Amino acid sequence: MEKLKKFFKEKYKILIPIIVVLVLLITMFYLYREYRYDNYRNKKEVAVYQWFGGLRYDYTGIITYNLDEVIVGVDAKDQKIEYDSTPIYYKEKDKVIFPEEMTLVYPLKDGSQYRVYKYSMYESDVGLHFLTNEKVRDEYTNFFLFDGSNLYFFPDAVTLYVDGKEYKKLGAMSYVKVVGGYTMEYYDKENDESDVLEVEGKQVTVKNDYMEVNLTRHHVVSFGKKITLFKPYNLNGLTD
Repeated sequence: MEKLKKFFKEKYKILIPIIVVLVLLITMFYLYREYRYDNYRNKKEVAVYQWFGGLRYDYTGIITYNLDEVIVGVDAKDQKIEYDSTPIYYKEKDKVIFPEEMTLVYPLKDGSQYRVYKYSMYESDVGLHFLTNEKVRDEYTNFFLFDGSNLYFFPDAVTLYVDGKEYKKLGAMSYVKVVGGYTMEYYDKENDESDVLEVEGKQVTVKNDYMEVNLTRHHVVSFGKKITLFKPYNLNGLTD
């Protein structure tokens, strides 16, 4: 016993910091475990699909929600999916999840642009357009979404043009992707079909009753003015 007391007296300057660190580590472990429990309440399995390179991939998506019912994660069950901005479509509902942040553009409001956060969801309900952006779900009209790089999502039907010539009509909830000015990939939701083609040196545009968007040069024409489209991280949040 005396030896033990002597040991503590000689080593207390070293032992005290070690004990303090151990206590802090144990405390942090329990706090982290509580944080995960509080913030990741449930997971739901949903039948979804995505298109990559003109091919459709159907799989079961595991959607993770926190206590506020905000989506905080998406994973593929029993397989590996490298998520980018490619929209995730529900198989049985008119719903779409965006795995990355997006720019929401209002062509009829002088090309106003806002940031839409990661894992936001679009829903079509009897012709109405709804976006769930973090905790806020609201109706929006006359807009489109842009990932800040090469993908454009259109809630309304549009006509796709290549070098000024009509190429294809796309139904509501379709998207077009132009990569590096060389390759165009589109998904037509109405007909559930996709294709990839070379567009090097050509201008890709889409039009409908309320907008004209140049996908090659990343601008929208608003009341005769060309408005440059921005990456989402440069913008204010849609609900700010």
